[in-house]
Amino acid sequence: MNDMTNFIDVRLFYTKTGSAKYISHLDVMRAFQRALKRSKIDFWYTEGFHPHLYLTFALPLSLGYESVAESVDFRLVAPMPYEEIVRRINAVLPVGFKAIAAGKPKMDAKKIRFADYDISFAAEGKDVEQMLADWYRCFDREEVPVVKKTKSGEKEINIRPHIKLSKLENKEGRYFFRARLASGVELNINPDLLFAAFDNFAGFRPEDISVRRTAVYNEKMEKFR
Repeated sequence: MNDMTNFIDVRLFYTKTGSAKYISHLDVMRAFQRALKRSKIDFWYTEGFHPHLYLTFALPLSLGYESVAESVDFRLVAPMPYEEIVRRINAVLPVGFKAIAAGKPKMDAKKIRFADYDISFAAEGKDVEQMLADWYRCFDREEVPVVKKTKSGEKEINIRPHIKLSKLENKEGRYFFRARLASGVELNINPDLLFAAFDNFAGFRPEDISVRRTAVYNEKMEKFR
């Protein structure tokens, strides 16, 4: 049986790209549980009648999104070089996942406040100049209302104070921009809300949307470590 006071906390950073973006968070948890068990690393398990591998994901990623800034915490019962942890886990992770670094957790996940995204989309049949004009008219408003689902039901909120968008650019038929959005346990602005707000304003929802999370920060804009 594990000693509750004798474990080593480790934070693993990984990417989720390609076909892996279609794997739900629940299945991501299952995939990591299977992979970590096969890695032959001496992990710490919870106690009780049904011991299980201790896993904590900082900021679950929405289905259909890619990310190069994911993390999961677990515990070891014996020290192991971080490079070896990364090597062993990469040897057993499913296609689309890649461990990139491991280390001692330095921030509480509850302190996450922002996330950066690279976003692109298509707008078939939409005039480029009109698309750009509508986009800026939508997000340059003092208030950008949108209905957000919460635990207590649906609620209309103004997302304008909680988003920062780069210039929207059109390149070879696709539109690209970067977004810094409020993220975390207190308030989480999903990139889908941007397109819902635009649809409400302009009566048009972009197509073939691609989202990649690139970084996660605390309130001091320090990268999550």
